Amino acid sequence: MESSKPDEPEKSGKEKGDSAKSGSGNPMEMGMGMMKKMMGQGGGSPMAMMQKMMNQHGEGAEGGNPMQQMMGSCMAMCSEMLETMQRTTALAAYAQPELHQLFEEWLAAREDEVLHRIEQAGSQDPDALAGMLSLSSASVTVLLARLQNQGKIHLKAESVRAS
Repeated sequence: MESSKPDEPEKSGKEKGDSAKSGSGNPMEMGMGMMKKMMGQGGGSPMAMMQKMMNQHGEGAEGGNPMQQMMGSCMAMCSEMLETMQRTTALAAYAQPELHQLFEEWLAAREDEVLHRIEQAGSQDPDALAGMLSLSSASVTVLLARLQNQGKIHLKAESVRAS
């Protein structure tokens, strides 16, 4: 659908092409003329035109096509965001209130066991506790920190370097 001004006669196809070439006239006509010209040279599909435009850009300071570098950065960022969303979604399946409550109960039972062993021996090495409880040293450290935060034990630090 084409609209023309009421006081101007409608232009013929040749006149439209001439106005697109000369730069005068309707910007839409000029853009359409340029698009037809470009698509006529490099194939008919918009994808082919995009490829041609990407390859026409000059080399950047880093030695690569800046358009391709920017697209690569954007694609990498989108990929990373999608991976993060997938991980979050997968973990959300385990974040059920029942499972959270069961974990809290298990954690409290392990804390009680650690506290009981410390009370029996008066003092315990975290690595020895880890062996007795079949836990990693990192897990025992978390349990000890929780017990200390609750005011149930006092932690004592020693240097691991030989004096």
